[in-house]
Amino acid sequence: MARHSAVYVAGTALQGLGVLLILPFATRLLGPAEFGRVATGLVVVQMIGTLASAGLPQVILREHSRGVDGPRTARALAGTMILAASLLGVVGALVVLGLGLAGLVSPRELLPLVVGAAALTVVVSGQTLMRARLKPWSFFVLAVGSTVLAQGSGLVAARTSPTSSAYLTAYAVVLALVAVVAVVLGRPLLPTAQPERVRAGVRLALPLIPQGFAMLGLLMGDVLLASLLLGPKAAGSYQVALQLGNMPFVLATALFNAWAPLVLSAPQESRWAFTARTGTVMTAVVAAGALGVALVSPWLVMLMSKADFGHVTMVATIGWLVSTAIFYMIYQGSSLAVLDAERTSRIALASVVAIAVLAGLSFVLAPRLGIVGIAIAKVAAYGVLAIATTAFAKTHSPLRWPRWLLLGIPLPVVAAAALGGQLGVEGWAAVLRLVAAGIVAVVVVGGAPRVLRLLRD
Repeated sequence: MARHSAVYVAGTALQGLGVLLILPFATRLLGPAEFGRVATGLVVVQMIGTLASAGLPQVILREHSRGVDGPRTARALAGTMILAASLLGVVGALVVLGLGLAGLVSPRELLPLVVGAAALTVVVSGQTLMRARLKPWSFFVLAVGSTVLAQGSGLVAARTSPTSSAYLTAYAVVLALVAVVAVVLGRPLLPTAQPERVRAGVRLALPLIPQGFAMLGLLMGDVLLASLLLGPKAAGSYQVALQLGNMPFVLATALFNAWAPLVLSAPQESRWAFTARTGTVMTAVVAAGALGVALVSPWLVMLMSKADFGHVTMVATIGWLVSTAIFYMIYQGSSLAVLDAERTSRIALASVVAIAVLAGLSFVLAPRLGIVGIAIAKVAAYGVLAIATTAFAKTHSPLRWPRWLLLGIPLPVVAAAALGGQLGVEGWAAVLRLVAAGIVAVVVVGGAPRVLRLLRD
């Protein structure tokens, strides 16, 4: 677990760093409004791609470890994902072209979104197989290609034509090439290779379609809400804050990518004790990262964007957004237990309730607090998701988190990070930020040996 987590952390860190390196150039080249349209388009690609995945990635991980035919079943399920993506791409392209001929839409703006969504689904199928096979380096290649290379090509295209359509077209082309690499690495099979188990896997995955859509809505739908409620300029500012606030989320995702296959393949008698023990440690690690990012956020914001993006508001927004990673880590551990118990409808229910909380609170808070209100709504939504999924896990599985976990880690860090978002960056406030960040760093370094001992044991 430590070895694979290191690769995933390095890979996702490079992936996130690459996107962050692109970000200051994209914001300055496109400006708040055009960059807001790019951010909205990327969210649409992610959401359509998730719908095409039909909840199958989680099922592929589960089936890969079940019996001698598990790996073959996983490849057949990946092939099912690719067929769904291809069908989505063809139908979507025909619809866009038909509407374009009627003069209702601009195919140049919408076709890249359709192609990108289909290609992203194929990439996810390959990444899921790499996780199941415990091949983090292949996962890393696909992750960097679908983010850093794809968005980097969009930036290059925007230098010639600083428009959102040029950026998204180049992004979709590179994403399609990465999808070809995913097929070569994954070696998927047709669904007919394991017809009975594929049908069973699809039945198990169907409740995860709304769950996957809701989860992506939680991850990126707030950008759409910012655009809808506050306009494209606010959406551009929120997207920059989200990229920075998601740094702890990247850490949580990297840990989960290594953790999930080992949990699902562990012996049943020790599986959930292992999950609770290691999951608690990783939640503490993510919490420390969240607090650290909140403290240094003013300097990150100044690096990533110009003053017209609204630095003070963005810092306050990041102070809230970093806390979502803590609830996400708890949710992921609980969702594995619910998935193993084949109660996927419970995960779907928790996700749909959480996305309703995000939307409802955003409509209430955004007019009063701007993008900070949307960030508060997002933290509340992830909190509801973690609590509901943990309750379902307790009902349907042997997983038992420590009783103090939900109150002992998330709530104090949420309060401290939100307070950190209100501090200034001059005089005593800057000194206080740096001192607090140093204390967090010392605690992390001092606790690292104990964490490593626990994981090794």
